[in-house]
Amino acid sequence: MFARRHWFVRSTFLAAALAAGTVETRAQDQSLDAYKILRSLQFVQDSLVLGDHSASDLQRYLLDSLDQRLRSADNGTLADTRNADAVFVYVMSGGNPATLNFLASRDTQGYLDARVVNVLQKYLDGRGAQVASSIASLSEEYQGSPIGPYLNLVAGNVNYPTDPTAALIFYDRTRVDAPGTILEEAALRRSIVAAAGIKDVDRAHGYSVRYARRFLHSPYASQFADLFVDLAVTNDAALGHERISEVAALMDPDRAQELYLRISRLATLKGKFELASYTAEEARKLNGALSGKGREVLSGLYEHIAKVPSPNVSEVVDQLSSISREGLSDRDRALLDAAQRVGEEIVRPVNVSSDAAATDTNDNNSETAAATPDPTTAGSVVPNASTATNAAVDDFVTQGRNKLGDIDSLLAEGEW
Repeated sequence: MFARRHWFVRSTFLAAALAAGTVETRAQDQSLDAYKILRSLQFVQDSLVLGDHSASDLQRYLLDSLDQRLRSADNGTLADTRNADAVFVYVMSGGNPATLNFLASRDTQGYLDARVVNVLQKYLDGRGAQVASSIASLSEEYQGSPIGPYLNLVAGNVNYPTDPTAALIFYDRTRVDAPGTILEEAALRRSIVAAAGIKDVDRAHGYSVRYARRFLHSPYASQFADLFVDLAVTNDAALGHERISEVAALMDPDRAQELYLRISRLATLKGKFELASYTAEEARKLNGALSGKGREVLSGLYEHIAKVPSPNVSEVVDQLSSISREGLSDRDRALLDAAQRVGEEIVRPVNVSSDAAATDTNDNNSETAAATPDPTTAGSVVPNASTATNAAVDDFVTQGRNKLGDIDSLLAEGEW
């Protein structure tokens, strides 16, 4: 109840602020100190990742207002450290990098820390690797200051390509210093990537749980979904089915079902049919909770496709043939077609007549040949027809899976 009331209060405030913002003039904007506009921007950005998507327009308005205020203000206003910090936070919050360059070129009094200016200029210019050690020491120095969490986030981004373990330390500091903010949201997403990069599945799962609990309604949650689907399929043995379901249980049924279906689909393409079958079944179970609005056709499609390599392939082929194509995307129709072709090839009778004829000819050549062992086959096992057939089936399934992957790469990925 408290959470709903808190969300209502924030939404009401944002609606009023947006209405006021659309009518006030630029002259009124210029009467505000930069740090005051920044506080409004931070509030709006935090509201955005907590689920109030109406804040998006106000965020753009405030970024533009702050940019105008910083460029038009007298350089002396930077003597107030709150305004100087606002410059750095602004560019680390999606602001215009050119504004930092403009202000730094006018800062003859040294109000802006030249070291921070240098690392941010290089970072924003794509040369962050050159200042990895510098920004690490600066983040330590500015720990506890208004720009500290932002510097930690940047330090994590800079260090990730070469040292994901070090990056995780900076991301954890960001989360601790700025809970419930857009900084924590970003740090959690990047922590999942870094933890997965060093094969620390336990930590990646922990970050995923935290994200699902706190920021599921963020406009960037689709990126989280992409990360978790990849984590679940790539590390299915280490992660396990229960921990996948733990994350899904934190979601509303609609999002949980889509997550399960995406995992099932990717698992099928990767040849991880046990995982594909499990997640497809879990997706199907959610149809009841969705009161007829679930994706029944898709859950059935992926569940059947995952069973193509099973001993009951003939039955599965029949089930695939009965699936309605109405409502399926082009991507899923292509997947269904490919799965049917794979299944039909598996159950097609093997033509062994030519092999049998060759065997008869060899047997009639000579009794000596039959009685004398071939030294080149000593200690080996000559495959029988069943073994050869199974090998052919395995090879075809592999080729079919590759074909599904080729098809998938040509089709657009789904939306969260």
